[in-house]
Amino acid sequence: MSFDLVGIQAALREERLDGWLLVDFHSRNDIAIQLLGLTGVHLTRRFACFIPAEGRPMMLVHAIERIKFEHLPVELIPFSAYRVFESELKRLLNGKQRVAMEYSEFGRLPYVALVDAGTLDFVRSLGVEIVSSADLVAGFSSRLTDAQIASHRRAAAALIEIKDGASALMSQRLAQSQTITEWDVVSFIREQFAQRNMITDHGPNCSVAGNAGNPHYEPTAESHQAIDPNQIVLIDLWAKEDHVDGIYGDITWMFFSGSEADIPDSYRSLFGQLVAARNAGVEFLKDNWGQRDLCGWEVDDAVRNVLVDAGVAEMFTHRTGHSINQHTHGSGPNIDNLETADQRRLQPGHLFSIEPGLYSDEFGFRTEIDCLITPEGPEVTTLPLQTAIVSLG
Repeated sequence: MSFDLVGIQAALREERLDGWLLVDFHSRNDIAIQLLGLTGVHLTRRFACFIPAEGRPMMLVHAIERIKFEHLPVELIPFSAYRVFESELKRLLNGKQRVAMEYSEFGRLPYVALVDAGTLDFVRSLGVEIVSSADLVAGFSSRLTDAQIASHRRAAAALIEIKDGASALMSQRLAQSQTITEWDVVSFIREQFAQRNMITDHGPNCSVAGNAGNPHYEPTAESHQAIDPNQIVLIDLWAKEDHVDGIYGDITWMFFSGSEADIPDSYRSLFGQLVAARNAGVEFLKDNWGQRDLCGWEVDDAVRNVLVDAGVAEMFTHRTGHSINQHTHGSGPNIDNLETADQRRLQPGHLFSIEPGLYSDEFGFRTEIDCLITPEGPEVTTLPLQTAIVSLG
């Protein structure tokens, strides 16, 4: 995220907002900290930065910390007493009607609900309507550059190759009746990451049978399970190139440690329902893109409704997808109308996963792809799509 004043003010005018009020204490509002380029700066007092739709930004800063803000293209207004802070903030907002802040109605989008209730009360007492800054944040924090998109595409292609390598390793060991464990597969994937100068924040994951029914299960060197014949196997891998503009890829594929003929019909049916749900999300995006603004919650509904109609939605216990950028779980819109109501607009440059799953104590299934919003519309970047469980026998 960067302090793009021209871009921010253009967005404020487009949204018919009088300004964006960034308020922080002890770096708790990480959106404000990142936007203003204050990451790593030790701050012990509160500040308030008002970016108007027109004109120079103004910033209330404590007198003893003024030097920490002097590099910013803002007019600094020092204060020490809280009464002065309040009176100056009242002056800055005089005549303003609609102002963006890090606020979420009913707290349904906690990623941006970062301003304390008391400050919100004070701003509202001035007759100012507070609008969530969620779309502004998404527009300036998670829209990837061309270089970042290129990095993601390389990461996505590498993950597909590594997935194929892991599949071949499992098939070979099983064919030779050699022991292979979840941890062996994880170790192989990590080695492949290292050979390609790729990094990951944790994981990856290989889950067998009931372990696959736990969406956040991760084997360790000390605790893992062998891959025995005729078991469902889930592989989830995510990584990025090891440089500042490295953007993650993130995929999940399903395997069966036996022959094609031995895959249970119930497994085929459940995975087929996931494929249909995943595809419904992609088709919803493609069919509606350019017709109107689209939000993450709508894509979640399009996916989840397929599983509702199939009578298995109770087995789908998490959101449909997450934002992806330099972090596996990025700061942009998520594909979510379950855990949160993500009403942020999907914009060109946004990257996210679509990953419906069905889980039980005995097994788990998930299919995960990455989708990029381009100026021309949505694009799946992790092709080919998995359409059936892969037999390892």
